[in-house]
Amino acid sequence: MKKKGVSLVLGCGGSKGPAHLGVIKALVEANFEIKEIVGTSVGALIGGLYAANPNVKEIEKILNSLDYRKLFRLLVGKPIKSGLINGEKYRKFVEDCCAVKNIEDTKIPFRAISCDLVRGKKYVFRTGPIATAICASSAIPAIFAPVKYKGKILIDGGALAPVAIEETRPKPGDKVVAVALFKHLFPKSYRQLSRANLGKIAFVSAQLAISNLSKQAIKKADVAILPEVEDINVLNFVKSKNYVEIGYQAMKAKIKELD
Repeated sequence: MKKKGVSLVLGCGGSKGPAHLGVIKALVEANFEIKEIVGTSVGALIGGLYAANPNVKEIEKILNSLDYRKLFRLLVGKPIKSGLINGEKYRKFVEDCCAVKNIEDTKIPFRAISCDLVRGKKYVFRTGPIATAICASSAIPAIFAPVKYKGKILIDGGALAPVAIEETRPKPGDKVVAVALFKHLFPKSYRQLSRANLGKIAFVSAQLAISNLSKQAIKKADVAILPEVEDINVLNFVKSKNYVEIGYQAMKAKIKELD
């Protein structure tokens, strides 16, 4: 018999995203039913893969298969003027990893959050190609090229909704669990920042906005999870494999709050 249902919100955070899988692992082990998943950026990647095929071991296998050579091949391609990474190889990787083609076919209801640069608004993928939704939600500005979709130019959802609790639709009695990966974004090293180039300053400025938006958003959750993940290179998914365990322990520490 299932315990209470959970609406799961997975926030942005680049390579810190494996912590999300640890949270899911702890919820599944504790016999909670994840009834819906809302994901932003890497939260859309991990959440989308799990919604399509609710199998933690399979996703862990994908993460563990990554080494620096594979990661380099996955991300490096011909740069274009709108981004250092054109995203074609990443999209193919997502398509190959997803068990379904469209969001409406996922086993768990799923929504991916992105930002539409044309209208200056949040755009929520509720239907359509799941690979497009994940790639748009995780198109980090200046790193990945924006995703063009139905007259929209879409980028990483973290710019407006890094932890999109407002998109959940919990049933009576269900709890909203939100996972934010900003805990150790600040303080920064004064020495390093004083020598930083324009790109680094712009990136840290974006982190500041995301951190503050996240802090406001998680106040609306029934249970907020802030895994003890360090701030590392945004694309270093090889180094962050151990973050699965950190997310797992963070969720276990708060599991009683769902009873």
